[in-house]
Amino acid sequence: MKKKGHWWRWWAALFGREAEAPEDEAGHRARIAELEMDLRERDDRITAMQAEYAQLEISKGKAKETAGQNELEGLFKRLAGPLSNLATLVELARKGQTAEAADFVQLFDTLERELARKGLERVGATGDAADFDIALHQRMSGSTVRTGTPVVVQMPGYRMGAKVLLKAMVTTADSAATAKEEIVNGESGR
Repeated sequence: MKKKGHWWRWWAALFGREAEAPEDEAGHRARIAELEMDLRERDDRITAMQAEYAQLEISKGKAKETAGQNELEGLFKRLAGPLSNLATLVELARKGQTAEAADFVQLFDTLERELARKGLERVGATGDAADFDIALHQRMSGSTVRTGTPVVVQMPGYRMGAKVLLKAMVTTADSAATAKEEIVNGESGR
């Protein structure tokens, strides 16, 4: 009988089996070869799936970019007409010709309405009273203002959803009243 090697004894101890005849060694080698082939096939499938996932990510990025580009193009197309009219009015005014203020107001309203359809929202309007909110307002000058302090909007801001793009410029209600009083009494600029 052939002497059994270290691995053979280990295998027998691990699985609690009697040491098999040396003829069965060929069967074990065949099973090991089969398992190695299964592992290679699994590794090939994993590699193929990873490549497919990477390709899907690239396609997703391109689709997102294209969708964003199409969205911007659509918005710019809607804004092109009013901007063209506005450019014409600006050129007339630069040449000293009459440009009606009502035309500017109408064009501005058209532009703002188109932008609002895409989610751009105005924060306040000039002269509006509001309670100070640090997320929406910025004081024009002076000391700090506490949240909830009455303020007057001097220049509107804009936000898109929850994201504030430009804070509304405000003054405190008492400083706005003082400035109006100075203008009315002719004290401005002194």
